[in-house]
Amino acid sequence: MSGAKNPPGGYLREVMILLARASGGHVREAKLQKMMYLLSYPLDGIGRGHYETSDRGPRSAAVEAEKASLESAGVLRCEGGRAGLTARGAEAAEDAAGRAAPRTLAVIRTYADMFGDVDDDELSAYVYLACTETARSAECARLQPRMEPLIMSLLRKEKISAQRAAELLGQSYLSILRKAGDAGIRPLGA
Repeated sequence: MSGAKNPPGGYLREVMILLARASGGHVREAKLQKMMYLLSYPLDGIGRGHYETSDRGPRSAAVEAEKASLESAGVLRCEGGRAGLTARGAEAAEDAAGRAAPRTLAVIRTYADMFGDVDDDELSAYVYLACTETARSAECARLQPRMEPLIMSLLRKEKISAQRAAELLGQSYLSILRKAGDAGIRPLGA
């Protein structure tokens, strides 16, 4: 960010601000790390290599530091488990959106739309199955018996396709279509 009204910072900071903006002005703190981790795949420059596996899934000290910096700069307010843009943060988000590449904005919007209304367990199941390097956490072990119902819930909510559900669960596409039909789910594209 540049200028008197915006704190200094780089691409990671701007992506965090834009994610909060795309998520309706706030993002649950429990989701922030996982959302930023998922965004590190399509968006070069936000530091996929900076993530470590913790008991709660992928964690980045850089994301935590940026969140704290944004809070101390008056851009984010973290309370009640939510990281929300302040009035200054909304201005910073508008400035960042004006500078961002259209592809960056589209990717952030897609991820915010895809995961914004899923619960923490559904997001965690997706992260652990899509990014197997994160599957060593205690949270993953806790969710393991519920992985299939969580992924089927994402399918029901039309967040993923039957093909993606099959890939995540290591099952055949036809098996997923059968299970979806038995559960009254009409998968995307089926």
